[in-house]
Amino acid sequence: MNNYTIAMRKISSIICSVLLVVFTNNANAGDYASGEKIFKANCASCHNMEKNLTGPALKGILDRAPSEEWIYKWVRNNNTLRASGDAYANKIFKDWNGAAMNVFEWMSEEQLSDVVTYITTYTGKTETTDSAGPGLIDCEEKEPEKDYSSLYLIFGVVLLSLLIIAIFSGINRSLKNAKAIQDGLEPEEPKTFYEAVGSFAVNRKKSFGLIVIAIVLTLAKIGWDYLSTIGVSGGNGFEKTENVQNYKPTQPINFRHDIHVKQNQIDCEYCHSGVLETKHAIIPSANVCMNCHAAVNEAHCSGEEEIKKIYEHTGWDPNKMAYLHADGKYYDVPREDKPIKWVKVHNLQDFVYFNHAQHVVVGGLECKSCHGDMENMGVAQQYAPLTMGWCIDCHRKTEINTELKYSGKPNNYYIELHDQFKESWKHKADFNFTVEKIGGLECGKCHY
Repeated sequence: MNNYTIAMRKISSIICSVLLVVFTNNANAGDYASGEKIFKANCASCHNMEKNLTGPALKGILDRAPSEEWIYKWVRNNNTLRASGDAYANKIFKDWNGAAMNVFEWMSEEQLSDVVTYITTYTGKTETTDSAGPGLIDCEEKEPEKDYSSLYLIFGVVLLSLLIIAIFSGINRSLKNAKAIQDGLEPEEPKTFYEAVGSFAVNRKKSFGLIVIAIVLTLAKIGWDYLSTIGVSGGNGFEKTENVQNYKPTQPINFRHDIHVKQNQIDCEYCHSGVLETKHAIIPSANVCMNCHAAVNEAHCSGEEEIKKIYEHTGWDPNKMAYLHADGKYYDVPREDKPIKWVKVHNLQDFVYFNHAQHVVVGGLECKSCHGDMENMGVAQQYAPLTMGWCIDCHRKTEINTELKYSGKPNNYYIELHDQFKESWKHKADFNFTVEKIGGLECGKCHY
């Protein structure tokens, strides 16, 4: 009996150990998709899974890091880990020129687990191959082809008309000369092409005038059609401006959104951090660019020349790894006397109020709802017309978001309103809880 008891205890201990390991692994296993989203929003500006940026490439990190537990500690607070005397943590710090990584103590255990799961299990993804190579954006921005057929037609008609005038003037002159010779008179001197046209204009004023008017009106129509496609508004999604070419100003630095967002997977909110907390999206300052480009000085396409422009504005000396200021001294911060003069693309009238945080965080709208597919857009352009009618149409169609976008928490204010509206409008089977229902069409909501 004692041997049986001992054997059962050993078996039980083994089973418990196995269950403990399984449970622990499941407890620590995070969500890959969630981790990828957090990584792109907070880490992708300095880290790429495949190649070195400001920080090292993270693919295969478990082959280098002491353990998965070490990765948790490093991500949570690398400063604390280095201060503890950890040899590998201090080696990384030294290898990367003393560039300390941001700390992420604000992350919950679940979020941290998701991020670590993503970077430790990442195996890469298959990209479609195009002329730029696997996973790379094509260098050449493809502009829509313009139709010049009508312009060619009118020039052809003008030249043909002038040629016909010259030919018939010559025939008329030949007939007159034949008659003059028959009558014993002096024949006319031969005329050049321009003299023949001038003679026709003088002798056939009405006919020539009608031809000129027809040509001028045709040219005016072609010019008007062309000018009507040029504007300072977007042309997508609104029937009255759908033929207008999107406003696309030339910028002082050719910043390619597709390369940064799609190829390098940098989240919009990293550069335009204002969308999460303020009215304005904020055009990032040059020091935000330098968070990556202090280390990244070569790029796909012709990016090297554009990166040099950032260095000129910030004073960055890649050899000294410091910023040269106007006083001739090197500092750890960028110079501020040579700002990059970006051309603003999206302009609202001064009497219009628009709050990014309200739409993005509370409303849950994606950036592309108003700005278009920036992931596949080179130079920034105005995708939406931003007219009053366009905004009103959106408020009429967009339903209230009852869950906060980034925290995932329920928006209790809207949930309470939703219940009240459902009760008030229960007689309407097709009731939709849209922005219009909570005063989204009131003048004072958008106008000062």
